[in-house]
Amino acid sequence: MAARHPLAELAPRDIVARGVFAEITAGRGAFLDAREALGARFAAKFPTVHASCLASGIDPARQPIPVAPAAHYHMGGIAVDARGRSSIEGLWAGGEVSSTGAHGANRLASNSLLEAVVYAARIAEDINSSSIAAPARAAVAPVILSNVTMPSLVEASLRAMMASHVGVIRDDDHLAKAVRMFAAIEHNTTSVALRNMASTALLVAASAWTRRESRGAHYRADYPTEIPALAQRTMTTLAAASDVAASLADRAPARPAQPKLTVPV
Repeated sequence: MAARHPLAELAPRDIVARGVFAEITAGRGAFLDAREALGARFAAKFPTVHASCLASGIDPARQPIPVAPAAHYHMGGIAVDARGRSSIEGLWAGGEVSSTGAHGANRLASNSLLEAVVYAARIAEDINSSSIAAPARAAVAPVILSNVTMPSLVEASLRAMMASHVGVIRDDDHLAKAVRMFAAIEHNTTSVALRNMASTALLVAASAWTRRESRGAHYRADYPTEIPALAQRTMTTLAAASDVAASLADRAPARPAQPKLTVPV
């Protein structure tokens, strides 16, 4: 990491993630070496991590620990105002589910805790002083789902596509392919849980495809620099993401006719 940034492992998360990703892609791997810093004290200092390493056949007191970039925070979420109010009357949102703008384009580790504490207090105060009455509970007819079990193969494909095409390093072609896949799943599935996953993935992928620059945790290999004019928050909707998917439908590569295969989604 020292060759990539003067702060090495303490560099901003996006730089560290791309560095780790590059080493893994090159076949060298990336490792956390705690042998000198902790050694035999590792188990006492980090018992949970120590147990996890041992379960994977690694002794962190004697061996470097292989690491990889993983899904963490994102800088999006439900748009809220300074009191945590969403666009739906009576619905407040705080913490990682919300988009307050407090983090900018590169979420920092401890900021999420501070944001949650600040907005939790603001939301509680706003709810206590609010004159919004709780809505009356109307009788709701039971919803009959034709498939309440999430199909594991489709879920695995969605997760794999999200990691490989909408991960650390992005580009136009991979994002477009991901957008088309997520839109198809979102449209066709009868599993509520899978539809929610596909909708979220579609929002992220479509937004990433639309932002043609690199900024913070969003890195485009085909647009590697920041554009000052784009240094602002953007909002979107599921309808807008679906429009992006529709616009990319014609870009899908033509395929020879294949026997129709029915896959439950």
